Amino acid sequence: MIHEGLLRAGVGVLMCAAVCSCFTGVESTPRIGASAVREQKAADPVAEASYLADIRPEAPSDWKPGKVFRVADERISLIFTGQSSSTAGLAGRDIKFIGMSPANNLTGNNATEIEFSDSRGNRYYYRLNNYDKARLDSISSLEIPFTIDLDLVASVDRKMRGKHFFVRTPAWYTADSTFTETSGLRHVEVVVDSVIPGTSNFAAAVCFHPSDDAGSEYIVLMSIGKGKGATRTFDSLFAFDNPRKRYPEISDEVWGLITRSRVRTGMTRDECRLALGQPSDILRLPTYGGMQERWTYSDGIYLIFDDGFLTRYRR
Repeated sequence: MIHEGLLRAGVGVLMCAAVCSCFTGVESTPRIGASAVREQKAADPVAEASYLADIRPEAPSDWKPGKVFRVADERISLIFTGQSSSTAGLAGRDIKFIGMSPANNLTGNNATEIEFSDSRGNRYYYRLNNYDKARLDSISSLEIPFTIDLDLVASVDRKMRGKHFFVRTPAWYTADSTFTETSGLRHVEVVVDSVIPGTSNFAAAVCFHPSDDAGSEYIVLMSIGKGKGATRTFDSLFAFDNPRKRYPEISDEVWGLITRSRVRTGMTRDECRLALGQPSDILRLPTYGGMQERWTYSDGIYLIFDDGFLTRYRR
């Protein structure tokens, strides 16, 4: 999320400069794509990356009757069989695991039916086709679509509640069930009040207040675990130490821009990365004046650096 403080750039000037230059070096231009950026990050592990590594879902073979899931999306009706009770109004409520039993699908292959109930005694059945008991016992985890495993959320809450962190993301939400996005700050100290169920995409809602403002509470949505869809992991959202201490050369004025996700001409690459995050693509272009870099972000923002300093950008 980029705020209104970013200035508008002259796109026409930029395109003209790129087209009219006698030597652009496009034929030998090195490009750093998103995959390379991810590999670079993976090659530089940080302590935050392992902070919640011990929190994993239970294997389905270990599920006990009474295990609770929060229904996070009304589309849960799509996964239950026709023998299930109506799911109207089920979103936001809890269902409990009852048990598993063998079943047969339409093709006659083995299947397993997982039974749930809600507080009103309604029953819901989720069928796993081609999963007999032996195969189900062999897997380490099982995700029930459109639900949140409350045991996982409780484990994260025990680990984070009352702790001080420095938040990396400006994507803050209001502290209510609507999860309305609001303007947040980067790299400021926060205190975690609790961790509650989030959304079907991001299971944990980390409730916190800035350390200098105990009266205001906000939420950051976070993934739990390191699965394929875990795009908002703890290490991408929070830091243990004050990042300001690692950059004593940055002036207080520029740091103020960084915390508000703003940039201005003359900022260095490190300063812009702190303000906007890692770009999805970096293109390097040799010019008569030296080396030029173009950083592109997934939301269309781009930055132009000449010899390491920001000269043009578009928000």
